[in-house]
Amino acid sequence: MQNIDQVFLYMKDEIERQAKSEEQAILNEVKALEDEAYESMKAEAKRDADLKLKQEEEEMSSNASAEISESHIERTKKLIEKRDEYVKNIFDQARDELKAFVKSDEYFPFVEAKIQRVAENFKDSKSIMYVSHDDFKNKDAFVKAFGTDIEVQASDDIQIGGFILENKASSLVVDETLDFALNNQKDWFNKNSGLIIR
Repeated sequence: MQNIDQVFLYMKDEIERQAKSEEQAILNEVKALEDEAYESMKAEAKRDADLKLKQEEEEMSSNASAEISESHIERTKKLIEKRDEYVKNIFDQARDELKAFVKSDEYFPFVEAKIQRVAENFKDSKSIMYVSHDDFKNKDAFVKAFGTDIEVQASDDIQIGGFILENKASSLVVDETLDFALNNQKDWFNKNSGLIIR
């Protein structure tokens, strides 16, 4: 049986591995674009300098600066699009792996253990457990894992799996959904991946 820590460690390692690979690809692409732009601008500047009169040099410099700025903006846009595409691909793959996990034999014991772990904080209250529409068929087993009677409702907010427990009296909410975990990993990845484009 696989526990959540192992799942998330695996997800984290996989995301970091893919991020490093994608980061290197982006850095290589940036270097190639910079080299190409540099060589192109150098050749163009030399041709312009040879062709233009001395009094036009100031105007050429001004135009070259505007061109460089425009080229930099365009390159940055392309790199941002590429980075966003890489991030989307990484997290689409992670979502697919989580969906496969939800269909595996390890999923139900995993959710059951999670319910048992947090149930103590919700037992003496009017609580509601929200699950995905696909998991709703297991509501009796979820109630059994909870250890006492609890209302179980299907939620459109849960697309992958897991559960949300809400104590209506105290407004305590515990989100143990795989959707929430994936979004947290995405936030972490965006802050720590090193795929910042300047």
